[in-house]
Amino acid sequence: MTIHHHTLGNPPIGAKTNPLDPLDALDHEAAQRDGWTISDCGVYSDGSRRVELQKLDDPPPGSPAFTEDRDAWLHVVQQARTGSVFHNHALQLIDRRERLAIEAHCGTW
Repeated sequence: MTIHHHTLGNPPIGAKTNPLDPLDALDHEAAQRDGWTISDCGVYSDGSRRVELQKLDDPPPGSPAFTEDRDAWLHVVQQARTGSVFHNHALQLIDRRERLAIEAHCGTW
């Protein structure tokens, strides 16, 4: 199975974004300052969209440097539990399989 992976963020100059794509509504720069990102990882073999919450491999100076994705998951879930609209929104964007993995590791939010 081939999975096309790219990190979301600001599209190249002149690129067109889909105004109906919910991933475009996330403030990706704020997520990167927080040490994580939402990535469009292509599609699963069943055709459903694969969207993951991942740590940044090279976070900007001053941003949290998570050791692994699970550390970023826990951070985002903890912020969502405190009522952060931004972090809750990010968790609404991930795919069902990623949500199940995060809930298994961190619990519900």
